[in-house]
Amino acid sequence: MKAGLRKALKAAVIGGLMAGAVIVPATAAQALPSHCSDKYVLHEYWANCTSGTGYYRAKVRCYKIGSSTQYTTRYGVGRKVGEGISIASCLISEEPTSGTWELSNTKF
Repeated sequence: MKAGLRKALKAAVIGGLMAGAVIVPATAAQALPSHCSDKYVLHEYWANCTSGTGYYRAKVRCYKIGSSTQYTTRYGVGRKVGEGISIASCLISEEPTSGTWELSNTKF
């Protein structure tokens, strides 16, 4: 391939990539749930997000009773904003130590 043709092809590819980045807004892919809250109830962490778009789920760290080093992270069902509460539960032989939520713009 001739050098001039190679340069023209390279410029067209780079120009096309740059034009695509301008046309497609980056913020659409980064939308996330907002106005999220959580609540501890018995051996469970509840999470709920009421605004924004995307998905969320509850997350809890459960330690085996009597151990300070053996833990399992448990997750609630992934929910779309407006679908209700996600609940992450520890087993009866475990105790929860911390809970929160995870957010995503795609389904879990």
